[in-house]
Amino acid sequence: MRVILRFIALIVVWAVTVFGGALSYIFPETYCDVIENNWGIVIPTDCGYSLEISADSGASFHGDGTRYHVMYFDDAERISVLLGWSDEIPESIINYSEQLLDELDINCRPDYDHCVFYSQTKSDGSVIMIFWDESRQEMYVVEEIF
Repeated sequence: MRVILRFIALIVVWAVTVFGGALSYIFPETYCDVIENNWGIVIPTDCGYSLEISADSGASFHGDGTRYHVMYFDDAERISVLLGWSDEIPESIINYSEQLLDELDINCRPDYDHCVFYSQTKSDGSVIMIFWDESRQEMYVVEEIF
């Protein structure tokens, strides 16, 4: 009887662990969790993080569309070494970002002259563009998901 109870307890613990992990993936706590789930980019939220702007193109069945977020970080130094930032932003990236922000009707935009840049593209054409303005301690994230 004890063996059966231990086995049942083990199954319950395992099920709770798996279910909890699945729920945290399906319902992430922060936008930084969403970025980690979708892009594998870990943005620390323990360094004075606050979400200032959040906009998207609206709900869709597949979760695709355009997303824009502006985040403020108290610890700018930690974010400045986070990714392989590029000092020079290609004009095509600026134009693409501006086009997406125009579609969202966003007024608060990165000052590209003061930003460093990182991007990643998936095989389906989805793209994330991250602009970091260390002087303002703000990160601007533009995503187009397909």
